Amino acid sequence: MINQLEIIKKASFLLDNRNYVEAKDILLNFIKNSKNTKIDIKLYYCLYLAFDGLKEIKNSKKYLEKCLKINKKNYVVLNNLANIFLKEGNLEKAEEFYLNSFNLKKDYLLVIVNLAIFYQNIGDLKSSKDFYLKAIELSPERISIYFNLSRIDKNFLDNKKIEHLSSLMKNKKKEPAEMSYGYFLLAENERKKKNFSLEIDYLEKANKFSFESMKEINKKTLNYWNSVITKKYDSFKFENYLENSRLKKYKPIFIIGLPRSGSTIIEVLLTSENKRIVSLGESNIFNGIIAKGFSDEKKDNIDLQSVENKILKIFDNINLNKRNDLLVDKSLENFFYIDVILKIFPNALFIHTTRNIKDNIIAIYKQSLTKLSWTHSIKDILNYTDNYFRIMKYYEKKYPKKIFNIELEELTYNIIETSKKLYSFCNLEWSENILNFYNRKDLLISTASNIQIRGSIERYDKKKYDPYKELLKDYLIKYKWLN
Repeated sequence: MINQLEIIKKASFLLDNRNYVEAKDILLNFIKNSKNTKIDIKLYYCLYLAFDGLKEIKNSKKYLEKCLKINKKNYVVLNNLANIFLKEGNLEKAEEFYLNSFNLKKDYLLVIVNLAIFYQNIGDLKSSKDFYLKAIELSPERISIYFNLSRIDKNFLDNKKIEHLSSLMKNKKKEPAEMSYGYFLLAENERKKKNFSLEIDYLEKANKFSFESMKEINKKTLNYWNSVITKKYDSFKFENYLENSRLKKYKPIFIIGLPRSGSTIIEVLLTSENKRIVSLGESNIFNGIIAKGFSDEKKDNIDLQSVENKILKIFDNINLNKRNDLLVDKSLENFFYIDVILKIFPNALFIHTTRNIKDNIIAIYKQSLTKLSWTHSIKDILNYTDNYFRIMKYYEKKYPKKIFNIELEELTYNIIETSKKLYSFCNLEWSENILNFYNRKDLLISTASNIQIRGSIERYDKKKYDPYKELLKDYLIKYKWLN
């Protein structure tokens, strides 16, 4: 009979190679056939890793809790449980478990960074800065920590720190992701000095390294955005129609458009007052399901029953209260999937956020958007944007009563009137309280806008991106909408 240690070693090998299903199966099978065996904490932890890899939150939490019963002072387990509480939206428990982990091991870098990010995302910027500074003490060569801290404290980077970062970046073994953060910081330093030409040069390097940091994944997803979904969005073939869908009761609001177009403001305005409304954030539910199904580019049919089952499983994993039928999802790429979404959620509405398109493109390019493969060059951004315009034109014509367009400029100039129109379209009751969203203590924002959104909405600055318009001059003929 295979002993427990051999099972753990085998499972660990499978986990390292992302064979989560096989790892899960051999671990569960061992437990099933070992009634009188004391299960080791490492085996339960491997099960957590397997279910975490499969994105099954309930089961991953279950096995972490078993680990905790064996050792209540395991700081790694406490940190990972905090991560799960955060995914569930339980901020109080997440903070408690992060702090418990930190108090058990004051030099545990991972939990220190997690605490810094946690406090940053809930708007406690002082606590966030304190933990980032602790992280820098422990890991003074980790450029990404300097990058995060500089977003909180605009005066953090002085000449001495810039020299230190420049020295770190001369290390040829530095990871591409770290190099990317370094060049974004150097670019910001030049922006402050209004050396825009050098800033643009650093931005190009930053985006290049960002793409290289996940090169194979980025190449694959870039092909999906350019050559797969752009050819399928208007010709999906549906099967297994849902006559008695369990999701029909939901009234989801999908915020769609380009990044940096004011989507976070809209999300916050919609969720700031009504406790019945649950924000799923950038769940990427539909993209995760559909893109995976279209890994074979010749396939264009969508099994609606299968999609519904996967969504129900996700809802169950995040403990979505059945009484919360009002949902907000800010996965901006959902404009590709409007047909699919309306098959699953017939009561769905779409808020399309927009802004001055030249400003929008430059804002995307200047932001470190590491997980979006198409954001790392002006050429790719323009190509994606061109497809976006074409697809939105198609859907706005097809579903004019389902899509509400909202301009960032107009929102900042006429916040009351525009927010009233927004609420009216969503069949929600408006009140002045929604405009005081920045006073909320439970406002969790994990997007690039989490610092700006902590204050009242400022008027749109029409001249902010004027120094960068040179980046677009070679594309004015190809893309008429740039004019």
